[in-house]
Amino acid sequence: MVVALALSACTRHQVGPARTFDDYERKSRTTAEDALSSVETVQLLATTAAQGDAFGPYTNVSISEQEDSLADVVGDYGSIQPPDAHADELRAQLDALLSSATDHVAAVRIAARRGTLAGLDQVAAPLAADSDALNAFLESLK
Repeated sequence: MVVALALSACTRHQVGPARTFDDYERKSRTTAEDALSSVETVQLLATTAAQGDAFGPYTNVSISEQEDSLADVVGDYGSIQPPDAHADELRAQLDALLSSATDHVAAVRIAARRGTLAGLDQVAAPLAADSDALNAFLESLK
């Protein structure tokens, strides 16, 4: 019992409950915007490294930090209880986008750590589709 309480205290979920669909939609928007920021930052890092304009250690650390940030965003969003079936649909849609982005960011991090900076922009190419999809999701919420 004490271990469970101690472990739960270590997990930060700074996202409050969503009592209405509008509230859930706002939280979904914020999540998508934060994820988009991480995706586009990793794209920029990969392009810069592939052009030889960034050091390997800097690239590795920066991509890893963006991956951690994205994981935090995904975890926080996952902790929000959708208030209704309409919100369930929104959650499923954004979860799919977040999963794809997470997979692609991880692929870039793995390639960077292996030292393949020259072709890192090619590894990061799928992030363009993730960026487009997140932007389309955000547009659909307007």
